[in-house]
Amino acid sequence: MELEPDSPIASEHELKLCKTAEGTNLTGIFSTLDNEEPSMEGWITHKMQCLPVYNTQYLKMKEHYLRSAKPPRRVKPLNHIVKNYKPVSSHAHNKDDCKRKDSPKMLSKDNIMDLLFHAFEKHQYYTLKDLQFITKQSVFVLKAILKDIGDYNKDPAHKKMWELKE
Repeated sequence: MELEPDSPIASEHELKLCKTAEGTNLTGIFSTLDNEEPSMEGWITHKMQCLPVYNTQYLKMKEHYLRSAKPPRRVKPLNHIVKNYKPVSSHAHNKDDCKRKDSPKMLSKDNIMDLLFHAFEKHQYYTLKDLQFITKQSVFVLKAILKDIGDYNKDPAHKKMWELKE
């Protein structure tokens, strides 16, 4: 500890002797003499804790430590003007997303099936959410098509995933 000469320090301590609980891992003591095999000396069955006594001196020391640990808050003068922006409820990129979401392109059943077959060439199993992202179609349209061409897995290995029928 780096202590200043006038800083308070706890001078009183309490020694607490505890027996290790049964069923916990015991710590062994080993020793070696002159490059010999390590030999077992014994087991640690009790634990000693050195705890400070909670008195006014200890509390003053803790308070002193906590106050010195964090720097005091300081005010910094600003040399430039801070620009304040008014909040905007609808940004340009949000408007583009809304336009894209409002007008989904409805593909024909053959085009959707081509997209699905192309996706299943890459991987054997897909979740419905992944297929929806790939085809950009609604869940209802995809489910109607997948019931014709795919199998829904319920086994734990590929649970809630679709694969093509044999």
